[in-house]
Amino acid sequence: MSIAFEGRVGSEPFRCTQAYSHLGTGRVTADVLDFRFYVHDVRLVTRDGRETPVTLTQDQKWQYQNVALLDFEDKSGSCANGTVDTNTRVMGTVPAGDYTGLRFRLGVPFSLNHGNAATAPSPLNLSGLFWIWNAGYKFLRVDARVAQNTLLADAGDAGDGGGGEAGAPPVFPVHIGSTGCQGDAKDGGVTDCSRRNVADIELASFDVTKNKVVVDYAALVAGTELTAGGGMGCMSSPEDATCNEIFARLGLDLASGKPAAGQAFFRVE
Repeated sequence: MSIAFEGRVGSEPFRCTQAYSHLGTGRVTADVLDFRFYVHDVRLVTRDGRETPVTLTQDQKWQYQNVALLDFEDKSGSCANGTVDTNTRVMGTVPAGDYTGLRFRLGVPFSLNHGNAATAPSPLNLSGLFWIWNAGYKFLRVDARVAQNTLLADAGDAGDGGGGEAGAPPVFPVHIGSTGCQGDAKDGGVTDCSRRNVADIELASFDVTKNKVVVDYAALVAGTELTAGGGMGCMSSPEDATCNEIFARLGLDLASGKPAAGQAFFRVE
């Protein structure tokens, strides 16, 4: 079986070669530069609420153990830091059954999150999705570059477009990963992270033979000003005010790093 995912920006399919308008609270226009994330612990849910784990196909590229990488960018257009290949499906097996829902976790499990990306098996070997040894992986990376003309309009033709340097519009990165990690990944290992920032996603009324999971960047940033934060975006810090609404839309509590109700990033079609 396969579970289909589709990257969207509002009602439009995500493409690296397209700019998108009316994003965030400022209704700005932006290019999306990256759109990748890890999921694990994928489960189908029966009509009576029982979970059945999906045994992922070990394809040596996109899936390893119970982790899968979804990758919507193709290194064209604005996505210069990505990879040419894309992956829009989670592949695996489950026993036959009457499944009506889907659950998964957004992120990398703690047991795999603090190794050496340089020697890790694919898809855990991508430097663009790795922070540092102690923090581990970027569970979600989705970045946008606000269009220069949008900034000039907002600033009344201020001259530098609000980017701090002429001709350099700001990039608003969203990098979600664990923070507050204790221990030394290189010496004895990380023992825990005070904010693991792993979201529990539950999608009801999901028929794996008919439905797909839509992943919507516009919904993720709908409550956020993309020109705020001095170009730092949301880097998962509990002190970062620009993360408040983004974490809420991922179904995460920013202060504790624990799952919360009300995610809006994923939906069923």
